Amino acid sequence: MMDIALIISFALIGTALGCITGLVPGFHANNVAIILLSLYGSISAFLLSISFIKGEMISILVGIIIISTSIAHTFVNIIPSTFIGAPEEDTALLLLPAHSLLLEGRGYEAISLSAAGSYGAVMMAFILLIPFRFLIGPPGDFYWLVDRIVPWILLAVSAVLILTERSKMHVLYAVAVFLLSGIFGMEIMGMDSSSPFGMNISLLFPALAGLFGMPTLLHSLNVPSLPEQGLGEKEVDFVEGWKDVATGTIAGALVSLLPGVTSAVATIMAMVARRKKDRENVIVTLSAVNTATSFFVLAVLFMVEKARSGSAIVLDEIMDVERWSNAVPPYSLCYLLMAVVITSLVSYYATKFFGKIIAVHISHIPYGMIAKASVTFIFVMVTLFTGVTGVIVLATGTLIGLLCLELGIRRSLCMGALILPIMVTYFL
Repeated sequence: MMDIALIISFALIGTALGCITGLVPGFHANNVAIILLSLYGSISAFLLSISFIKGEMISILVGIIIISTSIAHTFVNIIPSTFIGAPEEDTALLLLPAHSLLLEGRGYEAISLSAAGSYGAVMMAFILLIPFRFLIGPPGDFYWLVDRIVPWILLAVSAVLILTERSKMHVLYAVAVFLLSGIFGMEIMGMDSSSPFGMNISLLFPALAGLFGMPTLLHSLNVPSLPEQGLGEKEVDFVEGWKDVATGTIAGALVSLLPGVTSAVATIMAMVARRKKDRENVIVTLSAVNTATSFFVLAVLFMVEKARSGSAIVLDEIMDVERWSNAVPPYSLCYLLMAVVITSLVSYYATKFFGKIIAVHISHIPYGMIAKASVTFIFVMVTLFTGVTGVIVLATGTLIGLLCLELGIRRSLCMGALILPIMVTYFL
């Protein structure tokens, strides 16, 4: 019973941290994992001084905080994307349908749909976990095949994105923007940021804020005010809803196997596979992708002993990761999966709670003021986290994003900033 109580307690600590990182643009769950790694010695000494905590449980308990933070983050990070237009790598494409619903007075509906997609992804991931284990590991051993076909998958996805534009001229525009975004992405991959306050993070934050967030906000400056935000929750068709969740979960599972491929790329794959155009379906699908990726990154760490995210790298550092070679998962993974269940349930309600609070008050503020404040906020965060280099990256990304709007092509083509560098790495 004591072990169960500890798992619940530490899962709640991680959930609280994930809510904080999810609500603060630019502050990622990986940052918490790195901080915990640097403090691991002190944390271990403190926990050892508590008589009822066994020594072998310490790394698992810290691991629970890390995975709970990561899962909770994927639930809550829809909120700043929707209300202030500040996307992360995981929510860049979610921003577009969610923000458009906000302008119709349906911001809370977007939040609740996202929470449902993330929670559904956890349920679907548990259903697929055992088949996934036998497919990727023995006797299936398909891991080697997936690793070899990834560049061709990305090439096919890119081709579909480009060739499905509405005219030949728009296809040419799409090629140009995709390549421009890709070159932009390759340039920032080799650049170092320099925060004046020592808070360096990836330049992907200003890049994606520029490509997706700033153009949306700049086009919203003349919106006089937001309509009253409804607090209703749209019922999603059961069959269609689970198709959206399944598509997102499978895409998340696939990219969790691939080095250098993130959930942002999985969102593109899911959008191509699930051709539903409704904004509601897109939100559910892409939210499922983000949460499923975090779930399966944990599973893959134990299945093939490969760390595919910052949080997984830290877990591998602090825990004795036992390879999952039988039907039953290792006991340490079982503890972590128990924490995932707790975190998902709490995060689902926390996301809706925070989303409802903001939705109630946001329509009372002139939206032009909100848009200006959001632009200022993003600029300040970029400056604090990435310095002058980040500001230049933000401005460049904004120009590319505005170019998409002027040319009338999908801004999802700007994901070339992530896809093209990965393709070049694999092919060259």
